[in-house]
Amino acid sequence: MRVASLLAWRSLSDRPWRSALLLLGYGIGVGVMIALLSVGEALLLQARDRDLAAGGDLVLLPEGVDPAVLKVNAVTGMFLTIPHAGFVVRELLGGPRFGHEVAAASPEVQNRVVYVRVRRAIVPATASAGIPSLDHAAGAAQAVPGARDSAADRAWIAPPAATLFDQLDRFHRPAPGQRAGWAEWDYFNFVDPATQAYGYLTLLAGGEGRGAVLLRIRRPGHPVDDVVVPAAIRPGDLSASSAAQRVGPARVRTEAGGYRVTIDAPRVHADLRLAPDAGFYLPPGETAEEAVVSGYVVPVVRGWMSGEIRTARTSLRLRRAPAYHDHNWGTWRGVTWDWGEAAGDAGAILYGALHLDGRATRGGVGRVPAIFAWASTGQGRGGFLGVFRVKVIGYSGWHPGPEVAGHRVPSPDAVTISAGDGRDRLSVRIRVRDALGSRLALPGQRAGRWRRVFLQLRGRAEVRGTVDGHAIAWTGPAAAETFVTVPQDGHGAGP
Repeated sequence: MRVASLLAWRSLSDRPWRSALLLLGYGIGVGVMIALLSVGEALLLQARDRDLAAGGDLVLLPEGVDPAVLKVNAVTGMFLTIPHAGFVVRELLGGPRFGHEVAAASPEVQNRVVYVRVRRAIVPATASAGIPSLDHAAGAAQAVPGARDSAADRAWIAPPAATLFDQLDRFHRPAPGQRAGWAEWDYFNFVDPATQAYGYLTLLAGGEGRGAVLLRIRRPGHPVDDVVVPAAIRPGDLSASSAAQRVGPARVRTEAGGYRVTIDAPRVHADLRLAPDAGFYLPPGETAEEAVVSGYVVPVVRGWMSGEIRTARTSLRLRRAPAYHDHNWGTWRGVTWDWGEAAGDAGAILYGALHLDGRATRGGVGRVPAIFAWASTGQGRGGFLGVFRVKVIGYSGWHPGPEVAGHRVPSPDAVTISAGDGRDRLSVRIRVRDALGSRLALPGQRAGRWRRVFLQLRGRAEVRGTVDGHAIAWTGPAAAETFVTVPQDGHGAGP
């Protein structure tokens, strides 16, 4: 080594200009090679990128976004996200409709602006992120070699039931100008297959600190049992970060992968457990139109309720009774709706249309009026099939129905829903076996005049249709809601 170093030094000192020229040429050659390697890597990324991003065969973007916007990093492409990406990846792309065609799906956050604190300076930068195992499975171009999923990544891929319910079922804080007309509630319904008794339980909170526990039970051959327990909403009763809530004597909390609902009041005692079937849920959505806010999420589209309920007139013990749970929030002046749900061994459906002073709203959960469908995948699990545009919600066989405040109001014998686009078709027919009526007065709605009567319908649904060439046919218990108008003389004339 000493001899080699001596020869190199003598060569450089003997011909310094020639040596400098050779070193310059060598440096330029190395620089050109680095540039060529960088270009080659970029070309490889573009080749794996297919058309735009990530290396997959298909790229999902928010509706209305031009892929060219993201490719050139235009300003209008900043801060774009796909709402409920977890639901899209887990339940839609991995569900029964597309799961057999999708080999892997990977969510990504690309080129998000971040600020990094370096000693005392704050430096702007861009960051991208993904879930390592999903990135590698989908062949993502930006997959980090050797990276492993964190605990948060694993919870995103397969969230525990309690974590998922906390994400879905939290309460919301109304804006200061919305408090007077704000209402938010947890809603549960069930039907007992042994006795055919059915019931509705609502834990209602208003925006001004007032609330109520509303229980309605109907047993065949008995008058309806209505219990209303007014309640004050105190600080800390409602949670904006979890599903655990308290409204007066009633509590809702997650327990053992499901819900536990308890009520301890002089007029009603209940201890109920709701076990959901995995995969049967709908993520939250919110409509804001003409000063009306309407939010809706369904943590349990198909579930099973067990426990007991006691009132002064009713004692009911449930054992795996088909049940349903949703959560609503918003302002409700001038708002009515058509809504219904049904579940059977082979699947479940949910439909709805929101009306503002008699006009259907333009926005909503998905695009209302719409019907959402799930299919059973075995072992008590389900998967999301899709959302389909409703063409018609019809009522037939009108006849004198329940009595409300001394007036007989009309009720239908059947509810018919038709939906679909292209080759996909769904039809639902609910044969109504019982109906309850009431003067619905949510916060912000006028209770003095009651030309509108709220109908709660119970029956059995027949669901038929075709989705992606596969036939759908099942039956199951169903619940539906609508409104009828009542003239001043009290004799109703229809919806």
